Amino acid sequence: MPITPNIPDKLQIRLTSSAESILASLEPYARWIEQMLDAPLSETLRLEVDCSPADAVAEELLHGLPIVAATKARNSHWRTFIEGWALPPGVSPRLAASIQRERQPNAAPLPVWKPDWQDCPVAFKMLGLARQVVSVEIPLVFPPGDMPILPPSSVQHWFIVHREDAAKVLLLLQQVQDQTQRYLETAYGRSRLQARYDWDSVVMDANARCMVRSDFELFFEREDWFRQHNLPYRRDYLLWGAPGNGKTATIRVMAAHPHIQPYTLDLSDSEEKSADVLRLFEKAAENTPALVILEDLDRAFPTGGKRTQERAVSFQTLLNCLDGVGSQDRVIVVATANDPTCLDPAILKRPGRFDRVVQFRNPNADLRREYYQRLSPVLTGDQFEIAIEQTEGFSFAQLRETYILGAQSAFEHGSEVGIADVIEAIELQATGAQDLKTLVAAPGFVLHPEHSTSQK
Repeated sequence: MPITPNIPDKLQIRLTSSAESILASLEPYARWIEQMLDAPLSETLRLEVDCSPADAVAEELLHGLPIVAATKARNSHWRTFIEGWALPPGVSPRLAASIQRERQPNAAPLPVWKPDWQDCPVAFKMLGLARQVVSVEIPLVFPPGDMPILPPSSVQHWFIVHREDAAKVLLLLQQVQDQTQRYLETAYGRSRLQARYDWDSVVMDANARCMVRSDFELFFEREDWFRQHNLPYRRDYLLWGAPGNGKTATIRVMAAHPHIQPYTLDLSDSEEKSADVLRLFEKAAENTPALVILEDLDRAFPTGGKRTQERAVSFQTLLNCLDGVGSQDRVIVVATANDPTCLDPAILKRPGRFDRVVQFRNPNADLRREYYQRLSPVLTGDQFEIAIEQTEGFSFAQLRETYILGAQSAFEHGSEVGIADVIEAIELQATGAQDLKTLVAAPGFVLHPEHSTSQK
């Protein structure tokens, strides 16, 4: 007869706090850490950071392996401050490595590796510090009730330092971060910011140059003026117009300003919640001057009759953030919309929610001429002027597409791109747009004028 184990009716499971889990993971190395810092753990500080030098050690241990360019650059900045490093005796470090591909000019993509240091501590002798600094990567599981900084089951970077060295270490970390790749912060993480602060890279009409470019550049010079006139030192832009006319390109330039920390939130994402919006605005207020980017407002919050689903983000939460609930000093908000008539009136009708409402129109003849000649200075002459007339109603994106099609045709024929190639591409683009228009108007389709390819 089988023996039934004596199992209690109820089990109580106790989850440790994040602080206890950190101490537990450090316990096997506690004596070694104290030796490296020449002080008991009670005289140290644990500093939570978002940039670790341990990956530079991983690159050394994987000598000869091609490394992702961004990681290699960051490691190079760390090495300017690292005079030496050491591992605990008898420990085999654990590394994670993922393969990626990097584009090479005129060549096949190059396979590269992204190494990530895992849970083994590393002691560093840093430039200008008498004592060593210990870097650790600790896997954290946040129990209910704790507020996670990262998603559950994440790895967090920590420095363990002598208390007298804590400020120096943080200043050193700041120097490394100032030299590394800039990032666009989101509610859940960050992505590399691939943009340059170069207004000349965007073709803009006179109104947009005045209302956006000039105003944005002067904003950073007018803080005293705002204070003297008892005005909140903030700015809100709404950029609107048909797709392909430079709204996103303009925002990229704004986000690349050397003094700006950019943040973005996808309000049309059903996973985003009101708490994410509040947290993002709070982070921006803590890291000023900051830029908060809210694209496609008309899709996320259309008028009541055009709403297709309930959003997890409360409309009132968005309005409160735009109105500056909490401190928004030195915070700039830039939002976009393709069709502002679809926006909920509460966004536009209250004065002060958007200081600058700027239309990004389809380019006129002068702007089309300037745009083409930036792509290729050989585009001139009478035939070129005919092409300018034929592109009436085209967006910048459509102009670029005609140039790309023309350049591809020229490449296939073994010649340099010329005006004849561009004119041929313009005719193909116009024919394709007309065919699409006819198709959408056919039985079974509904034609919406605002969605037509060209706008006159």
